[in-house]
Amino acid sequence: MTAAQDAEYDLADHHESAAIHHEQAAYFHREASRHYRIGKNYAHAAHQAVTAHGHALCALQHGLAASAEYAEHEGATLPRYLRRSPEKSLSTALAALVTISGTAHHDVAADHHEAALRHHARAWTHQGAAHYVRACHETKNAVDHGKHALFHCGQAAMHHMEHYGSHPSAELI
Repeated sequence: MTAAQDAEYDLADHHESAAIHHEQAAYFHREASRHYRIGKNYAHAAHQAVTAHGHALCALQHGLAASAEYAEHEGATLPRYLRRSPEKSLSTALAALVTISGTAHHDVAADHHEAALRHHARAWTHQGAAHYVRACHETKNAVDHGKHALFHCGQAAMHHMEHYGSHPSAELI
């Protein structure tokens, strides 16, 4: 996205675009996982994964752009009655301790995209109500989930290379 295109987006557009891309990325991760589980058509599964990765990058770009718009609210804390613990999710630290399959990485990435989508929707609602500190926190949560999704996408790609070879259509013998 160029600077001129970015200037045309307002906060609501960034949240909406990020949510749409997260939704698409989750869909393509679930499809890639399904194709790997079936054990056929690895080339199509790899294509689904690459498409998911592209949507993830677009979602992250919009999330970071929205986050930058909230820079003046950075570091502001929420009132105590609004604080809640973050959603439970597999973190990169836990993922390092537990070996999961490529299909599971796609499933976890999809879960993170769906969580990011929910956070962007809440940020959009808070932004519309002029609750910018809340919107800032929700946006940061969405961006964090997007980064975790990208991590798991990369892990799924490495799993594919290790188990199916360098050619996307390579199958186990």
